[in-house]
Amino acid sequence: MKKLILLFAAIFTAPLISPAQFTFVAVSDLHVSDTIDPDSDFNAQYFRCAMQEFDTLHPKPSFVTASGDISDVGNRAPEGMYPTLTRYLFPPTLTNPGIGDYFIDAAQTIPIYFTPGNHEYWTSFEPNGIPVTNDTIAYYTKYITPDTDYVITNSISVVVFLRSGHDTPYTYGPDSIKGSGFSNEQCSWLRNILALNGSKRKIIIMHHPAVNAVGTNSDGSPNTTVIPDTAYDSFRYNRTTFLNICDSNHVDVVLNGHEHQNVVVNRRGDTVSENWPGGTRYVQTAAAFNRSYRVITVDPAFVTVSRPLRSCNSVFGENELIRPFNISVYPNPALDKLTIACSQDATMEISTIDGQVIKTIRSRGLDTTIGLEALPAGVYVVKALTARGILVRKFIKQ
Repeated sequence: MKKLILLFAAIFTAPLISPAQFTFVAVSDLHVSDTIDPDSDFNAQYFRCAMQEFDTLHPKPSFVTASGDISDVGNRAPEGMYPTLTRYLFPPTLTNPGIGDYFIDAAQTIPIYFTPGNHEYWTSFEPNGIPVTNDTIAYYTKYITPDTDYVITNSISVVVFLRSGHDTPYTYGPDSIKGSGFSNEQCSWLRNILALNGSKRKIIIMHHPAVNAVGTNSDGSPNTTVIPDTAYDSFRYNRTTFLNICDSNHVDVVLNGHEHQNVVVNRRGDTVSENWPGGTRYVQTAAAFNRSYRVITVDPAFVTVSRPLRSCNSVFGENELIRPFNISVYPNPALDKLTIACSQDATMEISTIDGQVIKTIRSRGLDTTIGLEALPAGVYVVKALTARGILVRKFIKQ
């Protein structure tokens, strides 16, 4: 893709399915590596399954967008959040990537674009479980994309990715988390971008809702959260300015998450249909860790938003939770033999630390012992791939 620099963000030319129309998939709130225990990282398993499903959609999506709270483990040892996340993206060893360098498919035909949420600013946790915020979001810019505000564009649309900021002090109580919002420079940049693409369909991707209202949970049940006004859990600085920019530039859709619910509203906070024709639609999508997503269809005349969808029903069932599975390797360090214990049928890959597969083994849920005599001393990786996800363990060969 061709890269052009404009002010402090980047513009890219995105591929089109056809000159007249294309689709993309919108998800939010992945929370991959929500726990430091990989055995219970079910969110990552949902994420991996969803990416595989999106690769089979018809029509094939041009790209996937993920609007914040990608992970929240911070830079806690040994790996931090994003090296763990990249196990589920192609290529798995990529660091310091450019925008659009991650793909949901090994053939590298469907890129995934990220924008940060409030969790991207977390770097660690205090003993009482309260996150410690660091405004540099260094892990995000190292492992996801160097730019936190950027644009992808093609002949009929412009898609703007914006950071809506870090946590700010509670306004309505401990369950209310506002983003810090937009700087004046961000607002000026956004105006310029939209003005340069005046005749195109306009889509904005960000984490915090610009306008909030009570919606439904991922399973369709009513959301019981009390939302006292349209600014609840939104962002603090330049919120009204942002809404005015959307109005004056005829933005079609603003896609976000944060609230872990599904709802579509207008500027006043009135609930409207997904494809309301009366102005900018502010679209919330429930959390990806609850398997929610939407398909967005863009043509020169309109941006069509699907109803909320659920991924991987054929794998997990409509309301089925992932049954935990575990993998262990011993002894570790190992000298001449290694035993791998996995609680489910799995394909086991033994690889070097840089990803070179040395041996592949099929396990039937039983302990498997392999010889290590031919391996040089060093650190190796065991990867268990099952119908319900993937787990990884490291071991040392002495």
